[in-house]
Amino acid sequence: MIQQMKRQQREETILLSFENLTYATRKQLQIINKLGGDRNAHRILHEMEKDKTISSIRTEQKVYFLSNRGKERIGSTQGELNKKLITHTLMRNDLYILLNQPTDWKKEKPIKLNGEVFLIPDASCKIKGEHHFIEIDNQQTMATNIEKIKKYKELSHVIFNQFNHTPTLIWYTLSDIRKQKLKEVCETLGVKFRIYGNI
Repeated sequence: MIQQMKRQQREETILLSFENLTYATRKQLQIINKLGGDRNAHRILHEMEKDKTISSIRTEQKVYFLSNRGKERIGSTQGELNKKLITHTLMRNDLYILLNQPTDWKKEKPIKLNGEVFLIPDASCKIKGEHHFIEIDNQQTMATNIEKIKKYKELSHVIFNQFNHTPTLIWYTLSDIRKQKLKEVCETLGVKFRIYGNI
């Protein structure tokens, strides 16, 4: 009985983590939900697939997501998933893990200025009480990235005036050329930033 309750609790914790992750690899779920070694994590996820609370698709690796049954079990309001965003989402998850899984991590939460949506970061959180905005450079054009950096420059002034600190813009890109370009633009515009590549 106790074993069954523990199993249910563990499964619900995993299901709830998808609210934050959307898509996830075994390795990501293993780290975030502390599932122990590879074999143990594989067994747990295999059982959950058999119970039809999670589903998977194979890309370069197996990628898991909430099934309709899983959504019902935890009362998730997650809509239809866009498979084109898998790489983007997995990259965002890698950054979430790298940043030590901030408790107030919010994905794609619009930032409003004067009641209007000003921009939508891929994720945002506070680290040591300071605002951090996350951008994943995967499919968008460099022109779009540059426009976003200009908006973050504007936002920096607003946050500094309101919260007395300069926010940090965090980029994650898999391209060394784009990493260099993003670095140059952020430095030229005077935006506080960090860039990660190939986590």
